[in-house]
Amino acid sequence: MSEIKIRPDTSERIDFDKGFLIPLSIVGVVVSVVSVVINAFLEFKLTLYTIPIISLFFFILIFYLGKKEKFVKSAKWLFIITVLLATNLVWYYNYGSHSYWIFLLIMLYSYLIFMVSGKQLLFISLVLLVNLSVLFIYEYLHPNALGDYTSSRARIVDSYAAMYLFGVSAYILMSLTKRYYLLEYAKARESDKLKSSFLSNLTHEIRTPLNAITGFSGVLADEELTREEKQHYKSIIESSSDSLLQLIDDVLDASYIEAGQLSLHVAEFCVSDLISRLETTYKKEALKIGKQSLSVSGEISEEKVYAVSDETRINQIFVKLIDNALKFTDKGFVLFGFIEEENQLHFYVSDSGIGIEKEYQEKIFDRFYKVENQINTLYRGAGLGLYLTKKNIELLSGSIWVESQAGAGSTFHFVIPVEGIRKEAVNIVKDRLRAVKSVNYFIPSLLIVEDDFASMTLLTQLVSGSANKLFTAEKGKEAVDIFKENRDIAVVLLDIQLPDINGFEVIKQLRYINPDVIIIAQTAYVSEKDKHRCIEAGFDGYIAKPIDKHKLLEMIGQLLDNQK
Repeated sequence: MSEIKIRPDTSERIDFDKGFLIPLSIVGVVVSVVSVVINAFLEFKLTLYTIPIISLFFFILIFYLGKKEKFVKSAKWLFIITVLLATNLVWYYNYGSHSYWIFLLIMLYSYLIFMVSGKQLLFISLVLLVNLSVLFIYEYLHPNALGDYTSSRARIVDSYAAMYLFGVSAYILMSLTKRYYLLEYAKARESDKLKSSFLSNLTHEIRTPLNAITGFSGVLADEELTREEKQHYKSIIESSSDSLLQLIDDVLDASYIEAGQLSLHVAEFCVSDLISRLETTYKKEALKIGKQSLSVSGEISEEKVYAVSDETRINQIFVKLIDNALKFTDKGFVLFGFIEEENQLHFYVSDSGIGIEKEYQEKIFDRFYKVENQINTLYRGAGLGLYLTKKNIELLSGSIWVESQAGAGSTFHFVIPVEGIRKEAVNIVKDRLRAVKSVNYFIPSLLIVEDDFASMTLLTQLVSGSANKLFTAEKGKEAVDIFKENRDIAVVLLDIQLPDINGFEVIKQLRYINPDVIIIAQTAYVSEKDKHRCIEAGFDGYIAKPIDKHKLLEMIGQLLDNQK
């Protein structure tokens, strides 16, 4: 197994650098002022006044730049260059090795270990080594070129002043190091507790739906059950399966986020249609979970709004937030929509639920965090929903925040920068009616390629009422042979992992025989990378296991319509 390297993300790196730069720039200001005073007291050369005065200006500039995130990197390098040049100039004009200012180079190097790393630290280390070597060689060859203190008293004052400043700098460095160590130690302890809580929740969240699935699957075999009872138990199994699948998806998404493997697929989409679809879905969901008195509505204008962004990510964000709103709201309303702002869309999800106490409003976006100690009712969840929501929003360069009061509901806001906002005047009511129509698609001929017996049986059952002709194959070569003999096959459901040749090789051969056949990847590989690979390989569609009948038939119907 290759070594896994964990690096802080950009925002963490910036915060860390700011934590060092601002105190160190203040130290630079103090050192510069003290140097001017001491040089005046010792009546040193005018040049030794000029160097700290110029340095003072740069340290003040570094202080202000370091407070702004976009200038932190520039401020860090300006600090390094300023200290390096000032130290060399002071060494030259302040009697070389006879003074103690050269030891500031050692302190500078101590700072650099924290401020830079990797190749940058190696490069600067070499620069400092060469720098010290040049100073040594110069002074060794010309021992009297830099002169000496005018008196022993001047040397004593200057050396003790340097030691005091050196001590202050060391104190600042060690204090900052200690603070960061204790902070990270506290975070690690908290993370360990959250992980333990997460594993406990995860066990509960897995066993609960599994108990329903296995239990009611056995009950359904009872011949004495009425049709209504069977339908009720079937709906429980479906609901439990959805819960289990959602949990697995959340855990996988969290792992992709940690590995930095989430990607964006940016294209123009209709924001108004997205809100309408969510409204239709969650009105049904509220009824399904027995919350008939809960009003669920999506707010849209009389014009359709189009924008360029990742529709899938924005939909995932809404789903997480609306799911939470339904979970924590028993009566009243759940309201969601968007407001068009300059070069961005301001989305919101509002509810009249239990609300969130102020002390928890920042923590709820942390990984594995669940608010449990301020409520009496046990709400299911693994503590990943809002964490994934925030990460998806950050991936879209947006931001999220919550306004809430305990017992008075919550409103989650998230803002996403978008491009190409345009509007189109349409009859929204007619569009909504068209969107909710159920269509039973007719499939002329269908080939299912699947090596798993249970999956094959399920797929056959799902399409049995829609496909006029149905062919099945358990291996890739068998599928190609069937396709050669039946070139009128309109749709192929192709598994990727097959016992002889994989789906990517099969699709090449099928396309060679008939370039226009509709081929849909049906696979257990669910990452964005896998999906993107399937689309690049030439698949017309992609559907992840476990497969939903309505989604499958809708996808096939749309692809058939597009061919007409």
